[in-house]
Amino acid sequence: MSDGYAEHPPKRKSIKNYVIGAFWILLLVAIVFAIVRSQQASKAREEQVSEVMWDTQLLACNSVYNAEPTDDFATCIKMAEDGWIDAASRVAWAYSRDGEYQSWQSAYEWLEWLSDHDEHAKLLSYVVLFEIGESEELKLSGERGIREMAVANQPAASIYLASLYYLGLNTLEQRSNIAWLINRAYQQSKYWIMPDVISKIYANGYLGSVDISKAKQLLIEATQESFPFHANNIAWLFATTDNLDLADFPLSLELAQKVVSEEPHANNYVYVDTLAAAYAANGQFDEASETQATALDLILKEYENSDTPSPEIENFKSRLSLFESGKRYIEPELYASGEEFFDSVKNRVEQTLIENLFVELIAPEVPTVE
Repeated sequence: MSDGYAEHPPKRKSIKNYVIGAFWILLLVAIVFAIVRSQQASKAREEQVSEVMWDTQLLACNSVYNAEPTDDFATCIKMAEDGWIDAASRVAWAYSRDGEYQSWQSAYEWLEWLSDHDEHAKLLSYVVLFEIGESEELKLSGERGIREMAVANQPAASIYLASLYYLGLNTLEQRSNIAWLINRAYQQSKYWIMPDVISKIYANGYLGSVDISKAKQLLIEATQESFPFHANNIAWLFATTDNLDLADFPLSLELAQKVVSEEPHANNYVYVDTLAAAYAANGQFDEASETQATALDLILKEYENSDTPSPEIENFKSRLSLFESGKRYIEPELYASGEEFFDSVKNRVEQTLIENLFVELIAPEVPTVE
């Protein structure tokens, strides 16, 4: 009796199966390719729209320097009413200018409109309410807005609120420690309170005991950021401070030399002026005099065709005479107390918020919408 078992040959895939598999692979590749191309095209369209969306009438805003009712100002207002954000910023800025055309009510109305597009305009609208609101309710509304933005970790709001707390200008209950607000804002942005400013809080003990080591630590750490801006300011402070515990003459020279060693900064009169002060602080008065003479030439050249020469020119000349007589320059202490210091911090936030509204409009190099 046989076992009834016979071996079957292996099955072969038909050509049809291969064709179907290849079809689905090609289809998948085509779909992926189409998606990528679609995304690229969409991005290109968005970039094109952002570049092309322009109206030549916006250039009228560049001639607006206050709210005087000129044709250019009327055109700029029209552009703002049509929804152009930069035009609205320039209009708000114009209404804030000192003089007979100043109108904080009008400025506030434009700031409110801008609040959906610009957090700094939003903060400034709260500051305006807090400072010049016509009722206690409006002032409280402004303070609440400032506090809410500070709670949300907006650095300018945090610095402003800390200043209000230190000066005792708040009406609402203080809920945050001043030092905590300042340090948190500083860690997020060194723009609203800069290293050379926050160091003075610790060097002068405005929020407790004097802590020179903390002040120096903050300064040295900041030299690595936003080069050469902070490095220059810190070199200046180390070279010119009247606080010899805070001063660091060798480091000031090292930083100043590093700044001007880079070609874009070698002919910047501000940076060359700092280098001269650093040379003088280290007793190198021949180098200081020569460098200061260069800085003076640079600033004179910068303003030779200006109707309003820089007031710094006289300071440059004064420092040159000082170095030639073998003396270092010492920056006068601006603040006699913590109150004066924090009042200046508060004012700087206000002025910077206003200055941020000033926008120079530049036409794109593409066809424009007429």
